[in-house]
Amino acid sequence: MTAEEAFNAAALAACGKGEWPSRAVFWSAVRFGMKAVEAARWADAEERWSALWRIAEVEHLPPIPQAPLMGAPASVVQAKTHLARMHEIVGSRRPDVLR
Repeated sequence: MTAEEAFNAAALAACGKGEWPSRAVFWSAVRFGMKAVEAARWADAEERWSALWRIAEVEHLPPIPQAPLMGAPASVVQAKTHLARMHEIVGSRRPDVLR
């Protein structure tokens, strides 16, 4: 995916007209500013977005909040979701559990 394609996908996803195609697209949009992505045109955003995109492509990025794990089987997604919920419940009382 090129930087321009990523920007266009982010613009659609940021305004609710598409889904986030990757963590790199999502976190580039977060760093650029969601409202700025929605409002900007590629010609105006190209330099800044391209710099953010180059960084995001090589980084190990956290999952997209509130989104299923992309590419993982449903059982893995469910397991990680439930494990995170268990950690929320138990973590405040026993910090050594589930770490």
